[in-house]
Amino acid sequence: MPEVTVKAIKPDEGESADSPSEEMVKKAREEVLAEDANGHIITLRKPGVLAQFRMVEMLGQTAENQTYMGMVFPIMYVSAIDGEPVASPSTKRELEALIQRLDEEGISAVALKVNETWGEANPEEAKAEVKK
Repeated sequence: MPEVTVKAIKPDEGESADSPSEEMVKKAREEVLAEDANGHIITLRKPGVLAQFRMVEMLGQTAENQTYMGMVFPIMYVSAIDGEPVASPSTKRELEALIQRLDEEGISAVALKVNETWGEANPEEAKAEVKK
């Protein structure tokens, strides 16, 4: 029987040892912090595609309003405020409660950080990604 030798290959400096799927999972779990003008720390995590579909379904015809969606879409990234977990809104009333809780300063901080970290939160772009 032939002898088999297995060698572990170390990644070059600057390369990741993770597989592409492991990197995707890490990226999906990546969290960033935004601080609003009132000192609140808002934890952000990129929502999965299913959450985006659910948001559009929840909003119904309102989702056709691009201005409204542009304002609301970054709010989907909020996963905690001051360390307290925030559930993704599943009704328009819950969405409005989160908007009120974030207030103007929080919404501004979220929008800026989402744009800085993941690029502009754009529901039309998200729809195009899904169609690929």
